[in-house]
Amino acid sequence: MKKIIILTLLLATFAQAQTFTIDTPHTIHWQGKAALGGYAPEGTLETASASITVSNNIIENLIVTIDMNTLEQENTQLRDHLRDKDFFHIEKYPTATFQLTQPAEIKNRKALLTGEMNIRGVTHNESLKATLDLSDDQIQLSFEHIMDRTQYGIIYNSPSFFKRLKDQAIADDFILKGRLIFGK
Repeated sequence: MKKIIILTLLLATFAQAQTFTIDTPHTIHWQGKAALGGYAPEGTLETASASITVSNNIIENLIVTIDMNTLEQENTQLRDHLRDKDFFHIEKYPTATFQLTQPAEIKNRKALLTGEMNIRGVTHNESLKATLDLSDDQIQLSFEHIMDRTQYGIIYNSPSFFKRLKDQAIADDFILKGRLIFGK
């Protein structure tokens, strides 16, 4: 009975549209990989801003902006290369964004977030599976998503574009994952 009352209260709380934001940077983790072998460098990025609007267990709006100047990796030579024109060209494109393009229903704490990702000035549709924890004063959104860098014009050492790279080939796919905590 307690579970039903709590669920009813949560549903009533989210019956009206409520907007939650992120005011301090949150870390997002990335992982790339070599096309051959086990080399899989990892690093981080930070959010610049983010907001989410929820009503009746429907995510009506979501926008997340990433500060590409925060791209980090423990190997400074690799970090600098990822920041230059071969990869993310952050001097010219200092932010990346994800914006929801259609409402997403939250069922059993899960939602499929369909929207436009913009990286390096190139916009592509992405659908991310997310887990959400809702309370009166915050929303926690967790995700792990595989993306194809070549769809954003990042073709450096891509085996899809350059056939004779052998051990210099870098896989097209990379992983983004994180937990964003939105507050009122």
